[in-house]
Amino acid sequence: MIVTSTTMEENMRRSTIVLLLFLLSPQLRSQTDQPLRLECINQSVVKSEVRDVREGTPLVITITPVNQLGEHIPGLGTKDFRITKGKKVATIHEVKEITAVENTVMRVIFMVDNSQSMNPHLEVLRRTLEQTIRGFSKAVRVSVMFFREGENAAPPFFYDKRPMPLVRHPYTYDKERAVEYTKRMIVERNLTRNTYLYDGVYAVRQQIEADTGSVDKSFAIIFSDGEDNKSMVDPATALTSVHRGTTYYTIDYLTKANAFLMDVAKNTGGEHFIASKADDLGRIFEEIAKKIVAKGYTVTCSFKAPPKASLAANTTELVMEEEIIRETFPLLNYVFFDQGQSTLPDRYVRITGSGVTAFDESAIEGGALDFYYNVLNVLGSRLQRDPSAAITITGYNNATGNERNDKTIAAKRAEAVRDYLRLVWGVDEQRMTLASGALPPVASSSRDSMGQAENRRVEITSESWQLMRPVTFVRRIATVRPEMVTFTTTVDAEEGLESWTLTTEQQGREFDSRGGAQHEPRISWNWKNRSGELPASSGALTHRFLVADRAGDSFLTEPLGIAVREVKSERRKNVEVSADGITVEKISLILFPFDVAEPGERNQRIMDEYVYPRITAGATITVNGFTDVIGSEEYNLKLSQQRADAVRSILLGKLDAASAERVTSVGLGESSPIFSNDTPEGRFYNRTVGLRIER
Repeated sequence: MIVTSTTMEENMRRSTIVLLLFLLSPQLRSQTDQPLRLECINQSVVKSEVRDVREGTPLVITITPVNQLGEHIPGLGTKDFRITKGKKVATIHEVKEITAVENTVMRVIFMVDNSQSMNPHLEVLRRTLEQTIRGFSKAVRVSVMFFREGENAAPPFFYDKRPMPLVRHPYTYDKERAVEYTKRMIVERNLTRNTYLYDGVYAVRQQIEADTGSVDKSFAIIFSDGEDNKSMVDPATALTSVHRGTTYYTIDYLTKANAFLMDVAKNTGGEHFIASKADDLGRIFEEIAKKIVAKGYTVTCSFKAPPKASLAANTTELVMEEEIIRETFPLLNYVFFDQGQSTLPDRYVRITGSGVTAFDESAIEGGALDFYYNVLNVLGSRLQRDPSAAITITGYNNATGNERNDKTIAAKRAEAVRDYLRLVWGVDEQRMTLASGALPPVASSSRDSMGQAENRRVEITSESWQLMRPVTFVRRIATVRPEMVTFTTTVDAEEGLESWTLTTEQQGREFDSRGGAQHEPRISWNWKNRSGELPASSGALTHRFLVADRAGDSFLTEPLGIAVREVKSERRKNVEVSADGITVEKISLILFPFDVAEPGERNQRIMDEYVYPRITAGATITVNGFTDVIGSEEYNLKLSQQRADAVRSILLGKLDAASAERVTSVGLGESSPIFSNDTPEGRFYNRTVGLRIER
């Protein structure tokens, strides 16, 4: 307990008492660390002291205001007191004047230092104790304790099953019996060689607990003239042994302030005194007696409750699904140029600097044509990874218009491709052979504008299969289930809500935080933090809801956990499962030159490595042939059937008789194009055969 000291003039206006209830009440400490402040604002009050605090709801405080003469002030009411805790102001329900302390049952225990150093002062001590004991009312029962070496009165006090050097007079309402015992102990000079201060404080607790009678108030008076020098009990143990329902008053006699005795008084709401001379003893004991029997007031009050909150979620699990989608395209090893031009057209993707290092052919976004427009980057990347691979770059013109007599444009086109691979991808010129000619060996129709556009090209060829193989795109699609989490919150803040904060932690670190000043009963979240990131795929999410009221109190909910589960799956893009459980896979990896129906050696290898492994026992296969739109529709239909038949023949050579019966070929001509026929690359991709495999 701390009582503020002010000047007399200020005391005439207001007396203020600060109660450090966090020392007394763990329950109150959990709500707030703010001390309790009690103000007696009656103008006639000079000094006020708090004598007792009864914890609970409501809170009851016993206070003794006095005037300049040290006398009780009658007639104070609810308007004469103000009680605060931080920003909180208590509601005072009742102020009750204490008028009959004689009827209050009290227990007073004296623990007296009777070591040899007290020999010159024993007579003063005896008179002081006798006077103090006789001054108590008949409702006060007294017990007196002394140090005693050698002989121990039964039953002795114990510490760790060992008797302590202390004796005591049992509790009594007969003050003369207590006085006689005190006189005998002092007059007979039953003095000890050592000071057992810590043992004495420890034994006081045992003596209090031995009292079976009911009391309204309990007090202990500890008297010592020196430092402890022989106790079995250490000071920390002795300090923690003090009885929390008892107020301790401690006295240092003719010594400097004893820190231990000061802590004993402070921790129990009592007071510590120093008697600098023998005459001070009477005054101090009298003052303590007045504190014990003083009249005063009980103030009954209550504070608005600190805030409370709850947090719940509509799910206990976050499922993080990563789906890997694979799609394979054939490599179209041509670069097409504009009429009369030898620079790379803008539709071809060109990269520089860090883009080279970061390039990953499997991560190209889009479809076949997106891949095709990255053909130079795909080949450049592959050439970097395989230093032994070499290529031939052959430029052509369409032998029409301004290109008919231009003998250099084809070579310049080849050089443009070489320069890009050299400057951007660092491919050694020695690995690149340049060639040029007029029309390509397998030229498209020169009579058709679309055929002419196809002949303005560069062909990139190589003996390296790894260089010219198809490319597989890998796409990773991350999804979460559920897409949103909804938190349901409740807030009970009698003082008014100041703010709320919802925090999310993962793997011991804060992942996300949100908050506001207005209560939101429902908070929806898409699992992403302020940086747009999803949680890690491992480690549960821990959520806490913190609310603070306008009085400065706060409440933090227990952690709410949401488990995180990772699910990985993989599929091919062109694979679908029908409602009846039939798996259908579409493969289109074989490209034919213009007006050609023979698959060629390269397509044979594609069949071996990419097609046959996808054909399982019992599968039904349909081979669909396609063409571009150059030429007549009738001719193209016939050509598409020839292409389908050629691929079917290759399949039949690999399959057993039973499987061969389930392979059919269909020519679709130009009627069902896979790609747009508006561009050379689209028409080349349409010169294909698609396989439909049903399992």
